[in-house]
Amino acid sequence: MCIRDRSEDISNTDAPKLLPYFLILFGMSAGLSSVITLGAEFKQELGFSNFEIGLTIFSGFAASFIALITLSPQADRGRSPILLKSGLITGIIALLFLAIGDSLWYFILGRSLFGFAMGATTPAAKRTVIVSDPTEIGKNLGKLGAYDAAGWVLGPAIAAALNAIGGFRTPFWGMAVTLLFFVPTAWRAKPDNAERDLQKKRPIDLFRIRRFNGAVLILVSYFVFIGAFEAIWVLEMDARGASNWQIGIAITCAALPIPLLSIKGGALAQRFGPRRWAVGNLAIISVLVSTFGLVEGLFALILITVITAGSEGLSLPAGPMLVSVSVPEERQAAAQGLAASMQVAAGALATIMAAAIYQTSNDTIAWIVTSSIMIVLITFGWVLTKAPDGKPIEPDVTFDLKRRLFE
Repeated sequence: MCIRDRSEDISNTDAPKLLPYFLILFGMSAGLSSVITLGAEFKQELGFSNFEIGLTIFSGFAASFIALITLSPQADRGRSPILLKSGLITGIIALLFLAIGDSLWYFILGRSLFGFAMGATTPAAKRTVIVSDPTEIGKNLGKLGAYDAAGWVLGPAIAAALNAIGGFRTPFWGMAVTLLFFVPTAWRAKPDNAERDLQKKRPIDLFRIRRFNGAVLILVSYFVFIGAFEAIWVLEMDARGASNWQIGIAITCAALPIPLLSIKGGALAQRFGPRRWAVGNLAIISVLVSTFGLVEGLFALILITVITAGSEGLSLPAGPMLVSVSVPEERQAAAQGLAASMQVAAGALATIMAAAIYQTSNDTIAWIVTSSIMIVLITFGWVLTKAPDGKPIEPDVTFDLKRRLFE
């Protein structure tokens, strides 16, 4: 493992500009959220069953998992800009498949391609953001999370508006055209100057690090909720009588606290330590999730979702920070990609699980099971990530010192 003092690099003028990475992740998230928003339309217009909708979502998770495992190490070898460009182009092609599709297999292919695109771009963006300025790791990850979440906020609103104007295929065409405008931005992305994985180590070797495993469990707990949310939340809104435009606006309102609070959440995670901050907020989220099926009425479900999103926004940067400080600098993308792949796998399984429970039982059971699994994962993650000195990650210290505080 190569460790060097990066304090001299903190103000390095050759550091890559982060805006292209922020913007591309924003555009990709907007495209993905627009697809999820139209879940009820798949059922009404194409006759898809709840299980078939869940299968479509699962295919996206599976493709993203493959991309994260296979492509993230390439970012540690200086290829972050290439991953950013290829992911964006693949995302545009995926949206075109969704726009012209008339059968289940078209939608599975389109969702798979978009999942693969997200798996290519996300670890590349996270590595560059993490290593560009180690003293601002919380703030920069908070900004990245804010742009990511902003895409989730605007995507459903845009999809709902375009759906009302031109039918449910129009949002796919609209988002494909929108992503085309980000192509020049992607071509301006530059590689970082941090340590690189010259030995081409296997990502799976990172599982030998105990605290990395704990960080992964904490991240996975959140995606158990995300998988269940993608599978049944829109269907539950539809069952409660929500129209398509109401669903789009509801998702926008529910997601709004995430970009608004993400930057502040990054600063607080850096101040108090990502372990404490992530676990505390995720514990709150797990309790709130258990009430999703218990509250009555459309407005009550939206309100509890908005409150949950507040904790999501505050906790969002803490998870990647926790992963970051548990591995060497030259393994950042591999670690973020491997952790994200485990998130995706958990999300995929949670999607199938929640859809099956919703189909055979009811929403209350589905949300309570989701909450229970989250609590178990958070507990094990808390134990595995315990540091000997118990110190939080402090601001204004170099990358390697942050990592040592966690060892």
